[in-house]
Order: sequence, then structure tokens, then C-alpha cells
Amino acid sequence: MDMKKKNWLFFPILFMMGIGLFSCNFGNSGNYSTYTGYPAVVTFNYSTGGILLGVPNFGYLAAPELTNFTDGDCVFLNQFTIDLTDVSANPYLTASNITATKINQLTYVESDTVEIGDYTLPITSIGGPVSCEFYQGKFFATINTNDSNPVFQLIYKNNEDGADGTKNFYLLAKGTGTTTSGTATTYAFDVSSLIYKCQQDTIVQNSHYLFINANLKYLSNISDTTFSSTSNPFIVPIPIN
Repeated sequence: MDMKKKNWLFFPILFMMGIGLFSCNFGNSGNYSTYTGYPAVVTFNYSTGGILLGVPNFGYLAAPELTNFTDGDCVFLNQFTIDLTDVSANPYLTASNITATKINQLTYVESDTVEIGDYTLPITSIGGPVSCEFYQGKFFATINTNDSNPVFQLIYKNNEDGADGTKNFYLLAKGTGTTTSGTATTYAFDVSSLIYKCQQDTIVQNSHYLFINANLKYLSNISDTTFSSTSNPFIVPIPIN
């Protein structure tokens, strides 16, 4: 995979789904611009021997100062600065002055039923989900509950695929902390194995992608087992050679 390649096919989906999930504030001084509020995925690039960040709107950014993170980590970029005129030998723009918070990530459980069990904590709302081609088959969501330390489970219900192959995911929560009002927790969910399994592909602007269309449903009322849905289906892509 050519990781220098930037393709914006999935960005309209990201920003359509991500309004209100992540804030983006821009400031600049000279040739340097500072950005805040981006989810990103950490990748190790073996050809350059360094850490990269997959960031929407920027593609891959070199991030040599991120020594405390490893390949595949998901982070929330509270702040980073780039020199937009950087013409160094590095094929990627370099991010500096990075403040980042590691985000927990989960994969999914595949089943033909949704067993709630002790995952009875209602989810009040979800910000997102958001994904793009630089997330390598992952999507981010900010989940609102009334528990200080919720635990989540993502279920892919494999007997509900739509005629176009759209997948239904069900998100369940279990309260393990104290009851509180309006706790927001951002998680990353890795569905890359399902994308590879389904082998649904497309070519856009000479770039080749595997992807799935997905719906995200969540348990919003335990008394009558009501599942609500995020507003629209979303796309989770993976670039391939």
C-alpha cells in the first residue's frame, strides 16, 4: 500500500457523520498551523522507519515525537502543529507539539442473535460514528451513558445484512462505576477482519479500497429493549494495493 497517497473519497462521509463529535479549531503563525480535536490511528511505516498518524484532512503525518505509542494505537489529538511549507526529504508533513490521549479500542463479536445479558446500561446517545481511509478499518464513536466507567460490547448480527450488503452492529453497555449524569466516552472499534472477510471493493481515482457499509444501533431503553440507531449508514474503508 502506498501510504503517501491521499484520497478524499470518504471524507464527506466522515464530516457528515462527525458533526458535533469532534471540534476543530484552527490557528496559524507564520508557516505553522495548529489544529485541535482530531481522532487518529498510529501506524509504523517500515520504509521510513518512523511513526505516522492517519488523520482525516491530512492523510499520513510523520510523528517522531510519539514515542509512547505503538502501531495500531488509536488516539485523540488534543493538539498538533504542522509546517505547511515543509519540503524536507521526508515524504510526509511532520506533526509537532503533539498532545494526544490514547483511546480504548474494541473489536466485534459475530452472532445471529443479540444477547443482552448483564449489558443493561442504557446508552443515551452516540456522537458519530466516523471513519476514513486512514483509519485502517476502524471507526470512532463518542458514547453517552449515565455511568462513570461503562464497559461496551459490539455485536455484528450476521443474519441481518441488507440487500446491498449493509451490516448491522449493535452496541451494548454495562455499568461498572458510579451513577452519574451525561458521561461521554470515546472508543475506537476495529472491524477490519470483517472488511477483509466480505471482500467488497471499489476503485476511486485509481485508488483501490475494501469497505463495508454499516448501521450502528444501540440499546437506549432497557425496560422495553428499545434499540435506537445513529442517523445514517456509514462507510468503513481499508486501502489496498
